[in-house]
Amino acid sequence: MHRSPLAVLSDIHSNLDALEAVTAELDAADIDNVVCLGDVVGYAAYPEECINLIRRRGWHTVLGNHDDALDNTSAKEQMNDMANAGVRLAEKQVSGGNREWLGSLPMKLSRAHAVFTHASLDSSEEWPYLIDVESALLHFLEQQIPLCFVGHTHRPMVINWHHKAKLDVVVPTPEKIPLPRTGKTTINVGSVGQPRDGDPRACYTLYFPNTHHVEFRRVPYDVKAAQKAIRKAGLPPFAANRLAQGF
Repeated sequence: MHRSPLAVLSDIHSNLDALEAVTAELDAADIDNVVCLGDVVGYAAYPEECINLIRRRGWHTVLGNHDDALDNTSAKEQMNDMANAGVRLAEKQVSGGNREWLGSLPMKLSRAHAVFTHASLDSSEEWPYLIDVESALLHFLEQQIPLCFVGHTHRPMVINWHHKAKLDVVVPTPEKIPLPRTGKTTINVGSVGQPRDGDPRACYTLYFPNTHHVEFRRVPYDVKAAQKAIRKAGLPPFAANRLAQGF
């Protein structure tokens, strides 16, 4: 198992400006142990370029629902019009080789210390959200490894499951967040390309195996450039506007 920090990021959503800013921070910190939790494409203007960057880096990546929607009609049918607009743009822009790469991505990735997936471990093909007590308990029933990393909601948090199905939720702070040594923990790593927690900065998570704690990192990026590219691509205006507010 790697003893160096592990960076886990998710929900890039074709936002190349945000992804490049996060990549630059990882490079500056000399962190190359990275897992991507999917939704590389969708919503914004640069699906092909984001895939190319991730593939060049050789990051382990799992499938997200927007990635899946390029070749899966049922996944498209679960999406609203704005989400489908981003998928249609990706269908036009993403090369055949990159589409094959997306189609080859696993639903989850397991390591000795953690499992990585895009959405809930419960009924993963239906892409459920971890948004309430019921969905969290269903997820934890499927979580066999003490530590799990997810994305999908675009909202960073730590959820701990204790004996007798007691749950507690830790909202991220700039400080280190120690993780419990017993029970199960699931960490939502937030979103690189479209945060929805009121903070427009790109978000990703660092996990430190030696001390068993996480840090949520926020990275400023050129939001106006990302918005301009979205508008130029003819995507829905709200996909651009929401980036400035982080919702």
